[in-house]
Amino acid sequence: MEVEIISSESIKPSSFPPYVHLKSFKLSILDQLSPFTYTSLVFFYTLKQSNDPLHLSHALKTSLSKALSEFYLLAGAIKGHTQILANAVGALFQVAKVYGAMSEFLNQPSFESLSQLIPFRSARIMSSSTMEAIYPQVAVQLNAFNGGGVAVGVCFLHKVIDGTTLSNFLRRWAAVAGGSAEEKGGGGVPEYAVAAEAFPGRDLLLGNSWLSKGYSPFVSEGKIKRRRFVFKGDAILELKKELVKWKNVKNPTTVEVVTAFIWKYMMIAATPRSSNSKRSSVLTHAVDLRRRMAPPLPTTSIGNIFWSAVAHYDMSDGEIEVSKLVNLLQQSFAEIDDKFIREMGGEEGFETISKWFIRMGELYSSKPYSYGFTSWRNMGLNEVDFGWGKPSWVSLAGPENSVLKNVVVLKEAILGDGIEAWIMLDEDEMNILENDQQFLAFASHNPTIHLG
Repeated sequence: MEVEIISSESIKPSSFPPYVHLKSFKLSILDQLSPFTYTSLVFFYTLKQSNDPLHLSHALKTSLSKALSEFYLLAGAIKGHTQILANAVGALFQVAKVYGAMSEFLNQPSFESLSQLIPFRSARIMSSSTMEAIYPQVAVQLNAFNGGGVAVGVCFLHKVIDGTTLSNFLRRWAAVAGGSAEEKGGGGVPEYAVAAEAFPGRDLLLGNSWLSKGYSPFVSEGKIKRRRFVFKGDAILELKKELVKWKNVKNPTTVEVVTAFIWKYMMIAATPRSSNSKRSSVLTHAVDLRRRMAPPLPTTSIGNIFWSAVAHYDMSDGEIEVSKLVNLLQQSFAEIDDKFIREMGGEEGFETISKWFIRMGELYSSKPYSYGFTSWRNMGLNEVDFGWGKPSWVSLAGPENSVLKNVVVLKEAILGDGIEAWIMLDEDEMNILENDQQFLAFASHNPTIHLG
C-alpha cells in the first residue's frame, strides 16, 4: 500500500507561559540513562466528515501548537545529555495520503505496514550530538486513507518522555483539538523540575550503562519477527482461575498473568529441543516510580520517572510453571518500593544505581535468556479523541528496520478487558511461538481489526 507525504513543516508553541523564565532545565539521571530512541504509536479513526487531509490538518496543527505551549520543553533541544534548552525547535508535522482503504489495511495489520504511517519509518544509527541537533522530541504524521478514515502516527523521543509523560501530552493535545472541557484547565500543568530534583543528573555519566559495554540482550544480530497477539478477557480470566489454585500466588493482576504466560512460552521457544542444557532467564519489566513513592509524585511530573523490576528464573528447576513466574514477578515489583526509590534519589543515589548496574552485569554475564517487558495499560490511549470520536484502534509502531529482540509491549485491547501483546523475537524462535498450540489456546494471532 503506497503512502505519499504531501507536506512537512515544523510546529512551534503558540506562546510560552508567563512563568517560563529559565533558558534550560537539567535532565535527571533517569533521563540521562534513557536512549535516543523513539516510542511510536498509531491512532486510527473512522470519519463521517470531510476526509481532505489538508483540511483536517489545520485544526490538528493549531491544537498541537497550543499543547506545546504548555509542554514547551518537548519542543526544545536536548543538549549534551545534561539539559533541555527551552528554545522552541518545535515538533515535526507531516501530512500523507494512503492509497487504499483503512479496512484493507487493518485486515491483518503488520509491523512493517504500520511503519509507513509514522514520521520516522526507518531507524537511523548516528551519534548523540547529531540526534540533539536534528531530531525533534515530538513528530506527527496525519495519514488520510483515500477510502475514508485517518490515522495519526506519533513518535516521541524517549530521552525525556516516558509512558506517563506521553499519555499526559496526548490527552492534553486531544482535549485542545476536540474542544473538550479539559481544554479550560483540566489535566494539570506539567511539572518539569520534579524529576531532576528527586534524581539529580551527573555530568560524567556516558559509558556507565552495562548496555554500552558490548553485550545487549535486546539487540539482534539476525532476523527479527514482530507479531501481535491478543488475549481476550475470557482467556485472561481462565488463566487467573488456574493460578488461584496455587497458594503462593496472591491476587495476580492482568499484567502479571499475561507477562508470566508469555515469558513461559518465549523460554520454551528459545530452548533447543535437542539440548539437555537449560540456561537461566532474566526478565525486566518497566515500573512507573511516581505512584510508588511516599508521598506519590504527581502524574504531571515530566521525565523518565521509571525503573526496571528484575525477575530471575532458573530453568533447571524442571517444568516451567506460570504460577512460579507470577510469584517471581510479584517479588520483583515489590522490591521497587519507597525505600529503594529514596536510595536511588538525591546526591548519594548514584551509588545505588551503580550497584543495580553491577548486579545486572553479573546476571547477564552468563548470557541468559533475556526479555524486556513494558505495559501501556491504563494510559488512556483508547480515549484519545481529537474531535473525531474515540479511536477504532491504537497500535504500536516502529521503524521497519528495528533490531530490537526479546521485547514485549502490552496494551489494552480496543474492546472489552483484553490485552494486546506485540512480541519481538528472533525469526526461529517466533516460528516456534506462533505455532505453539498451547500458547495459541489463550492468544489469538493478529486478529482483524473491526472498524466501528
